[in-house]
Amino acid sequence: MELKMSASYDATPEEVFAIVTDATFREQACEKTKALSYDVKVSQSGADTVVRVQREMPSDDVPDIARKFVGGTLTVVQTETWHPANADGSRNADVKGEIANTPVTLKGSASITSTGGETVQAIDLDVKVAVPLIGKKIEPFVVDAIRKGLQKEHDLGRDWHNGDN
Repeated sequence: MELKMSASYDATPEEVFAIVTDATFREQACEKTKALSYDVKVSQSGADTVVRVQREMPSDDVPDIARKFVGGTLTVVQTETWHPANADGSRNADVKGEIANTPVTLKGSASITSTGGETVQAIDLDVKVAVPLIGKKIEPFVVDAIRKGLQKEHDLGRDWHNGDN
């Protein structure tokens, strides 16, 4: 199932990139999404910047049909590999993730681009739940949970840029 989201910032691409690759920002995003615990690592791999976030989340909102697959908590691991800036300052990233010990995976891309005086951070993901018969029924719940988390992260990003963090 596809998930596309974007958020606009009154900022430069460089400023948005600095926010999304800041470990403290990512830790605050984990707290804002009510993670029970988390581990954030920002590192360099050649010219790329790699952001890896692992968070343990309560499974309270998981539908009953999927609860037997996940238990009381979910360990969500997401990795973004941000490539060097293009000539115009825009950036692209490869995104992959999983819910550990479940048949849930996600992969896609993210971008930071300047358009008309503002910067747009966009993400395009393909979310898969590889469970015969019920996978397609569970995917909308997973996508909705990811969307809610990304919205909180975008809101926090705007607060960070505005100095309200």
